[in-house]
Amino acid sequence: MSDKFQTLNHTPFTPFSESVGLYAPGFIGITPYEFTGWRDETISWKKTCYLHAGLNPLNTYKLKGPDVIEFLSKVCVTNVSNFPVGGIKHGVMCNEQGKIMVDGVMIRTGEDEVITYCMMPILPFALCSGKYGKYNIEGTELTGQVFLFQVAGPVSIDVLEAVCGQSLRELKFLRTIVATIAGKPVRICRVGMAGTLAYEVHGASQDAHSVYHAIYETGLPFGLRRLGSRCYPMNHSENGFPQWGFHFLTPTLEDEDLVNYLEKDPQGENWIQMYRGVSLRGSAADDINHFYHSPHELGWDKMIKFDHDFVGRSALERIAAENRSKVVSLEWDLEDIADVYISQFRDEQPYKYIEEPNEPNAFEKPVNPETESSIFLSEDASFGTARTGIVTTKDKVINANGEMIGTSFGRQSSAYFHRMISICSLDTAYTELGTEVMVLWGEPGNRQKKIRAKVARYPYNNVLRNESTDVTALPKAQPQK
Repeated sequence: MSDKFQTLNHTPFTPFSESVGLYAPGFIGITPYEFTGWRDETISWKKTCYLHAGLNPLNTYKLKGPDVIEFLSKVCVTNVSNFPVGGIKHGVMCNEQGKIMVDGVMIRTGEDEVITYCMMPILPFALCSGKYGKYNIEGTELTGQVFLFQVAGPVSIDVLEAVCGQSLRELKFLRTIVATIAGKPVRICRVGMAGTLAYEVHGASQDAHSVYHAIYETGLPFGLRRLGSRCYPMNHSENGFPQWGFHFLTPTLEDEDLVNYLEKDPQGENWIQMYRGVSLRGSAADDINHFYHSPHELGWDKMIKFDHDFVGRSALERIAAENRSKVVSLEWDLEDIADVYISQFRDEQPYKYIEEPNEPNAFEKPVNPETESSIFLSEDASFGTARTGIVTTKDKVINANGEMIGTSFGRQSSAYFHRMISICSLDTAYTELGTEVMVLWGEPGNRQKKIRAKVARYPYNNVLRNESTDVTALPKAQPQK
């Protein structure tokens, strides 16, 4: 190993592999950028399965106390009236204008206990500031103390059953079960962002390497692939599950009470710098408001029940009644995409280059430890210091008259479906399948091209959907020698 590997700290949650040549900034240290190539890795969740560890350490916050459900009912738009112990919910918090402030996963681990992921710093602010009332709840940050691995794809259940030594066929969608892997206690969750059958494995951080090795070695005969950070956001795009930073942003710093709270918090400056480090790209970058969305605009309105008071209810009732937009998939025209590529060699001022396989993000920018110095990370990289800022791309979608009718985000080249696709928040009048629209490609003030696109199914990935798959009816896959 060269000296450069010593200056670029490797993430402690993913075992080091000599076969990896490119890395990207992670939350702590660097994380593998690619293992077997983005095409091979993205096809895995449609044909076999993948193992992904790149989200560690995910910001994790535990709520414990008798008022936990009452509190979540107040601050989340999510309906938590039917939240059983062992159940999983998508937690979404909005401001009074109905714009999403944060979203993440919530797992009810006890009658008075819920563990949340990706809901900091908004959730702790809501609890500790008293802005929305006082609640008998203790909040504890678990970031770095726990790990989360994702195992997704048609044979994911076979891999996990083999490594756990028990049947998981009775585990329903959005439910959890306690199991053992490599002698270590873990929680198996039937949830994932790949769209296909998917699971997460949760455990204590000190057990991460043992569990990772066991899943990987067990999964190899089933065709398991390891997933790098380069193609991770593509499972969100194919699955129709927009992710903060990659697909949309939140008006976090526009909340003065929240900013004042963060300025007084020891870790608050890291959060403030991350939000301030946002860079806007795409033809819609002329207005940051194009990057903010309500749950309705992202297809998350189904989780809302207007039968109780919660933050943002009035605004969301109005948005639901107006029904102005809907989330869809777009298929981009092949000839127009080819023209963008050809312009790189034909024109003195070519169109903006279409990066493959998706728009670059600062989280993903690769680092070759053999040739590059530690330009991204501090020497004592801790949670937050590896974040180099967010680059988020949104493009205007226009009609034949040149009128803006929506925004396109999450563009990607799908190796499995052989299409260029994107998620799009589109005016309702244009959302019928097959409707032709145009994506305005190129930065404001630069040469732009109208790329034709058609409204397609949403979510785009239609292979063995997790939420509707009856795993008890699936044949057991056999490992290959």
